[in-house]
Amino acid sequence: MGIGLPSHIDQGLLFGSLGLWHLSNTLVSFAKSPNAFKRRTWFPLPIPSLPAALRCLELWILLLAVLIFLATQISHITADLRRGHIPSAHLQRLQHITFGMFFLAYTITGLASEISGRLPLPDGALHGIFALGFLMELFVFHLGHHPGDTLESFVHMLMQVVLAGLVLAMVLEIAHPYSFLASTVRCMLLALKGSWFFHIGLLLNYPRFLPLGCGAHPGGGFPVCASADLLRAKSIQVLVFGWHALGILVATIAGYAFLVGFHGGGVAMERYQRLGSRPGVLHTIEELEIQSEEVATPAPRSLSRRRSYKGMATP
Repeated sequence: MGIGLPSHIDQGLLFGSLGLWHLSNTLVSFAKSPNAFKRRTWFPLPIPSLPAALRCLELWILLLAVLIFLATQISHITADLRRGHIPSAHLQRLQHITFGMFFLAYTITGLASEISGRLPLPDGALHGIFALGFLMELFVFHLGHHPGDTLESFVHMLMQVVLAGLVLAMVLEIAHPYSFLASTVRCMLLALKGSWFFHIGLLLNYPRFLPLGCGAHPGGGFPVCASADLLRAKSIQVLVFGWHALGILVATIAGYAFLVGFHGGGVAMERYQRLGSRPGVLHTIEELEIQSEEVATPAPRSLSRRRSYKGMATP
């Protein structure tokens, strides 16, 4: 994103860190209170004493990264715009600017809604804006990027798989805001997007990470592979992609196990299972009695009166 790091590595670190930040917060939130869990599009700093503007650090960082990214892309096509003609090789820059504007809209909308309080959003609206950014990125990669049968097109095809899964998970989160599984999968895919971008950056900028038979392109750009070695290079990318996904899965399971144990998750999970599949919703008086007894808090007065009436009616 033009922040002083090699191409794609900067984006990999940004989205990888964002995915891990979301994943850790999601796991902690569920482990602390499974029955009160609800998906979040972004997570504030856990310091309540900070002003609202400072607690939105995640959005500020993403806004800064997007602005740098857009400025970098625009700087590459400024001369083309002055001439009134953009060569085909430079159209990718304009495509990058297009989906970057979606992320810009997401960060500005999120900050305006949180800080000013003058932009109330329906539940799931900000999530939908964020998902549209990834959907546009998917369209750009699928329809306007990397044609042909090359190593470059193959690694970006694998990125399209991640983006498609990410968009689907976010749509499921909008439809099912209390689903811990949908939120966890979305966070894992966001982390995988970052780790795979980082891997593409290694291939693009460091020849020692290239498979045998592949080398730098004579005219610059993405490395190329000899025809005889292309299939082997693709097979290696599939293996590496699987290892990335497996590593994130193992880290998620380990983190979940640790946090559930750390926050006394045995009792919490038992209560969650007894109350059913709709966290945050108590359907019957018996369910409310279970929760009141397990957290050692008195039941509401209305419940006490119902108990009295029930006792009076019993012969």
